Parts: sequence; structure tokens; C-alpha cells
Amino acid sequence: MTTKPLGVGLLGLGTVGSAVARAFADRSKRVDAAAGRTVRLLGAAVRDPKKARDAGDIKITGDPFEILDDPEIGVVIEVIGGHQPAFDLLLAAFERGKHVVTANKEVIAKEWDALHEAARLGHRELRFEAAVGGAVPVVRGVMELGAIRPRVLRGLLNGTTTYICSRLESGVSFGDALKEAQAKGYAEPDPTNDVDGFDAAYKLSILVSLLEGRHFRPDQVRRTSLSSTTAAAAAAAAARGARIRYLAVADFGDKATKCRVGPEEVPADSLEGRATGPTNVITLESDMADRLVWSGPGAGGDATASAILADVIAIARVMR
Repeated sequence: MTTKPLGVGLLGLGTVGSAVARAFADRSKRVDAAAGRTVRLLGAAVRDPKKARDAGDIKITGDPFEILDDPEIGVVIEVIGGHQPAFDLLLAAFERGKHVVTANKEVIAKEWDALHEAARLGHRELRFEAAVGGAVPVVRGVMELGAIRPRVLRGLLNGTTTYICSRLESGVSFGDALKEAQAKGYAEPDPTNDVDGFDAAYKLSILVSLLEGRHFRPDQVRRTSLSSTTAAAAAAAAARGARIRYLAVADFGDKATKCRVGPEEVPADSLEGRATGPTNVITLESDMADRLVWSGPGAGGDATASAILADVIAIARVMR
């Protein structure tokens, strides 16, 4: 094991950030063994440093630059979410020679070229497994399929909407299903990104960008909201042997790639139809690899934290 420890800093300490902090505290020996070196979470930057938090014995600051300028921190984990100030802070991290791990699908989808160029110029890692699929390692899986020609990518990329759809089948109203999702930590207090398809569009944009080797902008994804879907519509679909699911679909045509996200009926016995709760299911059809499927928990603090830790460990392995 390498003797020099690797310091890690957090930007954000909400649901996901707190799960990351707990994982570092509870699984330090496992993380160190997997990384081949000592890895320690040294501090976190938050909006309100006076708020009581379960983050273990780490430094809490209201100034993100205390994390970015700390010479002992080699990896910055960004879990603030949203476009700004996250984008500027990530650029600042690269400028200061930090590796970056982020769960922020919006900033990756919107600033694909700028972030990858900043990482290249700084000779640092940009990793974002947690931005798509929660605990499901679909980003890494897609990145390792560079030689294939994709045909269709489809699936459930948003755990919140899968949970809501599965509750609608039980006769629960949309509003009550949404409140349940928020109470369980699957949906944010402002659920717009989930129910109106922005979240799924960001994730689809990232996967298509990886598969095509170029930036596919999220505004190129056609969105349809889930908010008008009712328990009655779910019951009508069930009578036809189908279920409503919030699908993300990319059709890779010869001349153009067309993408959409929105509620659609799927066969009840399909992978998507059988998915319940916050489950993500992603299916890729291609010329060389035929049909590949990834599935697992796509929402929640612990699921996302597992992907973040995997990225930190991967960086630690190549840092010598």
C-alpha cells in the first residue's frame, strides 16, 4: 500500500454528501484496501456551516475555496447540484490541480466540452459515474464499449419517476406518490427536474455523448412531463397488459440521433414494466455487443455514494 495518504474534500453535504461522509467514516478500511492507499475525507464546504450535521469528525466550512485551496486535498467531490456555482467551482478545482468526482448530471450534460477540456489541460481526472444510474455502473460500462455502433438505448434513468409510476399502479394519486418519493429522499423538495424530464434528459445526454464521442446537448432531447399521468391511466394500461413508465430513448439513426423522455406504455412483463421503486433499467442494443442491460437502484443517498466512492477509489489507484 502507498504510504502517502490521499485527501478528499466535499462540496455539498446534503443527502448525497452526508451519505458519502458516513461511508468514509464507516468503511475506511474497505476503501483503503480497495484504493491501495490511505484515503481520508478531510473537510466539506456547505451553505450553512452552523446547521447540525452528521458528518463525522471533519472540517466544515462555508467557504468552498477552503477546500479547493487545501494542499492536502487531492480529490474534490462535488454534490452541490445544479449548474452554478457548481460549474465555476469545478473549473477552479482543475485550475488548482485537483481531480474531480461529481454526481452533478446537469453540469456534466450542459458543460461537457468545457469540463473535459479543463481536465485535459490540468492533467487531472474527471469522473461522473454517480451522475447516471446511481449505484448502477452504466457510465463505466458504456465507456468501455468504444468500438461498438449503438442502435437503440432505452430505459428508466430516473428513479423518482419509476417510484411514482409504480405507486400509481396501486391506486395512489400522483400528488401522494410524489410526497412519498420526497419523504424517502428520492425526489427533491422542488421536483421539477424529475417530473418534467430534465433529470432524465441530462442523463440521456451524457450517455449519448459517451457513445458518440461528442457532446449531445440536453436541449436536443424531447421532453414530456409525467405530472399529468394519473392512477386511472395506470389502471387502463394494466387492463391492456401494460404499465406506464417514464422512458428515456435514444435512436441512433444513420443521419441523426433522436432522443426523447416521457411516460410511455411498456409490456407488463418487460424489464421496464417489472421495475418498481427507484429502480433504473438501461438497455443498449448495438452491432457488436448485441443487447446489454444494466439495472439497480438509481436514487437515494447510499446508492449514489457507492458510485462516488468507486470513482474516488479509481483515481486513488492511478495516483502514485
